[in-house]
Amino acid sequence: MVTVIQPADPTQFFDDMIGACKPIKRVYRRIDRVAQLEVPVLVTGESGTGKELVAQSIHRRSNRSSGPFLAVNTGAISRDLIASELFGHERGAFTGAEDRKKGFFERAAGGTLFLDEITTMDSKTQISLLRVLEAKELRRVGGRELIRTDVRVIAATNQDLQKSIQNGTFREDLYHRLNVFNIKLPPLRKRKDDIPVLVSHFAKVYADKFGKKVLEIDPEAMTLLTTYSWPGNVRELENVIANSMVMVQTGTLMSVHLPSDFRNPSVSRGKMTLEMGLTLEEVERRYITETMKSLNGNKTLAADSLGISRKTLYNKLNKTGES
Repeated sequence: MVTVIQPADPTQFFDDMIGACKPIKRVYRRIDRVAQLEVPVLVTGESGTGKELVAQSIHRRSNRSSGPFLAVNTGAISRDLIASELFGHERGAFTGAEDRKKGFFERAAGGTLFLDEITTMDSKTQISLLRVLEAKELRRVGGRELIRTDVRVIAATNQDLQKSIQNGTFREDLYHRLNVFNIKLPPLRKRKDDIPVLVSHFAKVYADKFGKKVLEIDPEAMTLLTTYSWPGNVRELENVIANSMVMVQTGTLMSVHLPSDFRNPSVSRGKMTLEMGLTLEEVERRYITETMKSLNGNKTLAADSLGISRKTLYNKLNKTGES
């Protein structure tokens, strides 16, 4: 049956999130339960599942809603600068520090600070963050003055923090301080009933944005979209629909308008054979190369599929000379 492209039913919205299946409704209930409580929240889930949307929803429903909401991707900040970015610095604290600077904690005063990809923080920054959370005060880099903080922290990661603790890359005491209340987001493959709604919603959004008179989605295209495994989750789905709406001109979104890996899934989901005797570094290099090929060189989707940040992927590609 042809799917008519139309906005999602208001009952299927929860702030900026869309869906009505049982797994996502559990997320909505946990947001409601914790929003007005002054406790840290840890949001976990695969890349592209909407962790920042959860943080925004908590902020919007909290007593801090009139204050700022600042989102920081710690994985995108150099380890040499992350302390300065989070806690600020005094003039002359290091080369290039020509003026005093307030960090994200000071700038988010009275509001919410969302720290994404927290497993990328080095041990020194983790210690500093733990002290700020415990004492609710900080020192800027190069400073002596203790500055009181008034910030609610919501942290997020797509990694298994228990494994990070076991291998020594993440502090257990910081984990317990951040994980006062946990919200785990389901991957899109566990939300199959929501896929048609999301597809129709994004198709309407991008048809309007691109000025396309596309009114329907062909049954074959919808079948391909609903049976795909979506390793990049909702973010990947949105990117695919945006790409498809560029290709279609008018009338109906057909399977031919979808990216090639949907029309020939064996190309993108094939097996990779490895001979014995390879080093782990070589195995990783080959796996990254094959993933990039399967996604037509799309680094954003490749990073999502591999469960790493784009910065980490770029670093690995630079090492192999394939960037």
